[in-house]
Amino acid sequence: MKKQLTIREQLGLKQEELAQLLQVTRSQLSLYEIGKRKLPTHATEKLANLLSLAQNETTDFELEAKNEQINQSFLQRLLVKNQHQQLLVEKKLVAMQKKEYATKASNKIVNHLKEQAKTKKEIKLIESLTLKKQDEKNAEGLVQLQIKIEVLAFEEKLLKNV
Repeated sequence: MKKQLTIREQLGLKQEELAQLLQVTRSQLSLYEIGKRKLPTHATEKLANLLSLAQNETTDFELEAKNEQINQSFLQRLLVKNQHQQLLVEKKLVAMQKKEYATKASNKIVNHLKEQAKTKKEIKLIESLTLKKQDEKNAEGLVQLQIKIEVLAFEEKLLKNV
């Protein structure tokens, strides 16, 4: 008796609804549930099909839940990786900003020394000390790192909203 009630509960149907689906009377279904009669062959086949569908739905639901859990785990790993990349880029940016500051300071010193120089030879020597090429590379690198930080921040925002 319990097994038949479980079948109806699995299907989420009332006795009258299941009887209509199986194309039997409610009393025939009731007698089947208490074990006094058998269902007609066509009704037994329909019941087997309904149970098969219900089992597949349960399996699909379990698979979807598992996939969702896997997706969340993957997103979490991506988020951690993103935050790590942000820290690395920020460290590089700070180091590059220090370099830029040092380059500007040395260029100021060089310019001051040029003003103080008395001969052309001294001026050429002092000009050789200027770091114009490195200054241009440093500025370009700073812009690239700032863009990368913005992209990583946007990516982090997307990952958090998924």
